[in-house]
Amino acid sequence: MAILGIDLGTTNSLAYLWSDQGPVLIKNSLGNSLTPSVVGIDDNGDVVVGEVARERLIAHPDKTVAEFKRTMGTRKTYMLGKTAYTSVELSSLVLRKIKEDAEAYLRNSDSSETIDEVIISVPAYFDDARRSDTKQAAALAGLNCERIINEPSAAALAYLWKHDFRNGTYMIVDFGGGTLDVSVIDSFDRVMEILAVAGDNQLGGKDFNEAICNEFYTKNGLNRDLLTPEQRASVYRMAEACKISLSTTPLSVMSVVINEKKYELVLDNNKLIEIAPEIFERIAKPIRKVLRDSHLSVESLEDIILVGGSCKMPTVASYIASLTGITPDTDIDPYTAIGLGAGVAAGMKTRAEEFKEVIMTDICPFSLGISTFDTKTGETLMSFIIQRNSMLPTSRMRSYSAIKDRQTILDVDIFQGESIIPANNIKLGRLSIKTPPTNKNEHISDVRMTYDINGILIVDVTTTDGVTTSKVLLSDSNRMSEAEIKAITDKLSKLKVASAENEASNLLIARAEALIEETMNLEREMIIDSLLRYKFIIANGNGRDIRIATDRLTELLDKIEGEY
Repeated sequence: MAILGIDLGTTNSLAYLWSDQGPVLIKNSLGNSLTPSVVGIDDNGDVVVGEVARERLIAHPDKTVAEFKRTMGTRKTYMLGKTAYTSVELSSLVLRKIKEDAEAYLRNSDSSETIDEVIISVPAYFDDARRSDTKQAAALAGLNCERIINEPSAAALAYLWKHDFRNGTYMIVDFGGGTLDVSVIDSFDRVMEILAVAGDNQLGGKDFNEAICNEFYTKNGLNRDLLTPEQRASVYRMAEACKISLSTTPLSVMSVVINEKKYELVLDNNKLIEIAPEIFERIAKPIRKVLRDSHLSVESLEDIILVGGSCKMPTVASYIASLTGITPDTDIDPYTAIGLGAGVAAGMKTRAEEFKEVIMTDICPFSLGISTFDTKTGETLMSFIIQRNSMLPTSRMRSYSAIKDRQTILDVDIFQGESIIPANNIKLGRLSIKTPPTNKNEHISDVRMTYDINGILIVDVTTTDGVTTSKVLLSDSNRMSEAEIKAITDKLSKLKVASAENEASNLLIARAEALIEETMNLEREMIIDSLLRYKFIIANGNGRDIRIATDRLTELLDKIEGEY
């Protein structure tokens, strides 16, 4: 049985097969290393995947779909002709194509092995729903995916494998077609430890393409909405080509014919920075965040490694260099690094001889907790049990009190996310438990969460009589529907109507809630405690108490923001 490592990308996908000679890059049926993550229906009604589908994007936009990885974990569907497909189904078609290409390689190598297991890379900030969808897509393609590896972890593994797992602390910036991931890893004595991850699931090379399109429309006085789908697809295609050409030439001319008239846009890298400042600001945010979460300074880094096709852009590399003061390492191919790392991970899973002393740890990229009721303010709030960036496997416990006298029922709602408001996070499941009668504010239960590297979450709730009730969460089958989320959001929005006189306090509360999502551990708990006290005083205190509470919360937020 052969194990395949796959980089299932937003724009392109590729695979490495582990062999006795090391990782082997699998070429597709056209002899290319990269297979476009594009699916379409041809004129005969047959499914086409890869280069053929990509070429049909302009002429047949109604029968071709790309960039569907961005909607993994959602119920969005795409129309191909008259049939709707989910992102899981479309991804499974890409994976099936990769499987067929790998099996063709094995046949041509006179091997009797089959591809039965895969390790697939995903963005570090993919939540449980997106990871579950990725595994489901593999299953639909006839593949067994027991292990998911974070893309920055895969890139780090590829880099360290090429350099004999040398010691050092590194930042990995993975900027692909649709997502941005940043991680800090530490390598010491062949132990690779992920210290922190951060990212933006909705930022990638696609956003540069859109920025160039917008500039093209503006400069030429064109209204995008008045163009046909085919014309818009043509503009987008040429914008992408213009962006790519700027990686090797100082100046690029974008030319598109629309209604028999030629329109042009002249672009250089300086102009690209000028028309897309918000993209660079979004690149900086996870870089700063990952340094904060790892408690490291830039000076602690041995090197910065760039992977992902968007890192080929000189503007991106130079911006990261100016932001950090470190010239990034370009020793590894950014297009194939993640796939190579997934292939190396496959080698580790086969227990190849060269990996017997290599250990790779990973972390939980999101926080896990339960919803709780604050008896002072009457609010439902998130209680964080496992903090993001906790090393896996991990197990943490917190104790809770009854919210009313003679309480006999305990409802434990389990959430994933960083917001203090549970409804803004992802609901994973619920436990409803009978408990011995307990009075208000008395200890009623201990809740323990255990999370492993394969994404299995075990929730144990122990009541005061010593009885433990457990729930194992393996997938997103219990996630709320979009309708349920909307209903809860509508309900919460009706609870309190903001008025002009409450604007200052509402602004301070919003600022605190935003900072809760950015912080963790002690800082996060300090803000939560201060915010709860502030809300209680706002509801019950006099003018003097409110002024004092406002000053104290403002000082705390200023201090923490200054440190971050």
